[in-house]
Amino acid sequence: MPRTLSAKYIIAYHNGLLINNQLLILGGIKTTVTETQYSVAFEVFYLDLSTSFNTTNLTWNLIPEGNLPIYSWFSSANVGLGNSTIFLIGGYIMNKDSLSYDYSKKVHTYDYPTKKWDTPSTFGDIPPRQLIKGVIDNSGIIYIFGGFNSTNVDQSGYSGTFYNDIIILNTVTMSWTSLSIVENLPLPRGGYSVNLLPNGLIVYIGGLKNSVNTGNTTKYTPVDINNINVFDTKKYEWSEVNAVGETIDSRSFHTSVLTPDGYIIMLGGCVMKGEFANISFVSPNFALLNTNKSPFEWSIPESSKNNSPPPLHGHEANLYYNYMIITFGYLVGNNTWLNSTYNENAYLYDITNNKWVTSFDPPVIDTPIKEKSSSKTLAIGLGIGGGAVVILIIIAIIFCNRKRKVIRIPGSI
Repeated sequence: MPRTLSAKYIIAYHNGLLINNQLLILGGIKTTVTETQYSVAFEVFYLDLSTSFNTTNLTWNLIPEGNLPIYSWFSSANVGLGNSTIFLIGGYIMNKDSLSYDYSKKVHTYDYPTKKWDTPSTFGDIPPRQLIKGVIDNSGIIYIFGGFNSTNVDQSGYSGTFYNDIIILNTVTMSWTSLSIVENLPLPRGGYSVNLLPNGLIVYIGGLKNSVNTGNTTKYTPVDINNINVFDTKKYEWSEVNAVGETIDSRSFHTSVLTPDGYIIMLGGCVMKGEFANISFVSPNFALLNTNKSPFEWSIPESSKNNSPPPLHGHEANLYYNYMIITFGYLVGNNTWLNSTYNENAYLYDITNNKWVTSFDPPVIDTPIKEKSSSKTLAIGLGIGGGAVVILIIIAIIFCNRKRKVIRIPGSI
């Protein structure tokens, strides 16, 4: 029997991943409903998607043997080929014993069948990166854009440098490559959302960038959300799409998921008011980006406004069949980051009926009907029957050719 969490954890800036019928949660900053101070999460737990549930009464199942070997937040996580290995990359990495920042190992892997963590050796090296999100293609290549390299972390904020390059991790050879691209480079940034389209284009939305440094304070500004950067994984080329449509606030620390019909659903986020810890609301909370149109087009579905979640940032979104599942994060206040409160709820959006719901039912997956005959008997029968049909057709063609005259069309052979 699965072991449920002994306390109700509330997490932000975590990772959510789908493996089989489980939504796994790992990493992030946490608290419990009885705590006022935050700490860093190390547990791995999951929501069972093979059974029905209601968002008002969720059961999170703990994987005790899956505890992270490090503390990690603002990181990226992807499921590798074979749907069995999780690659946890970058983020703020802290040694669990010394509680000091340790970036000597930038990749940690989690083997889903055995529930064990490892720190594999990698070829090549990259600077430490936080505020990143990666996507993985069908060949096992993880693409990571930009990010933030923090040189100082304290209660007043984060100092460091943003990047605007593309780095890739080949999960088969475990080698890093930094792509040398100079044309049409986007602005350096972190805190964006990312989606990989079926045609190999990676779409980056929003984020934040450095503005100016005033004394010991670093100012930040949002990246224009209408200037959407697209990376072509086949040509290794950047392009920019100036989206049209509804007015959408620029933002960072939001989420987005890609639907099967080519829409990107964006939810939440916040805008920095100068300093890293000073944040405010964004509008709308929910928006759609149509990637089927050229240029891309923003829209705000009226149906999405009913029973929608409160403004969130640092949450996670995952698409499981026709449900977008939103987990945890911060409730956006109108003052400072440190005064934000945790969101302990999960939310469901039904992309088929375009509405927020509270009940989840596992999808019914069609399975082939079993034949009464064995496959061997069926193959023999098809072979004999098929041969007889072919013979009859040949006889019919010969008979018809003898009976009819051949009519030649002028110009034909």
